[in-house]
Amino acid sequence: MKKILMVCAAVALLGLLSTSCSKGCHCYLRTDVAHLTPVFEDETMTDADCEAQEARMNEEAGFADFYVCK
Repeated sequence: MKKILMVCAAVALLGLLSTSCSKGCHCYLRTDVAHLTPVFEDETMTDADCEAQEARMNEEAGFADFYVCK
């Protein structure tokens, strides 16, 4: 029982760490389905700033959905 509890705690901790490391803004070409080559990266941006960056990049490119930011 103790081993099962330790395994569950380790999995929960690993899940928490993996989601906390994915903050920031990463922008990719929409055709880059696997998201291998980011066009723009910033680890300090909020979600609202990231959405604004996506809109700004798409406006500069002249296309409605050329870039996607997450």
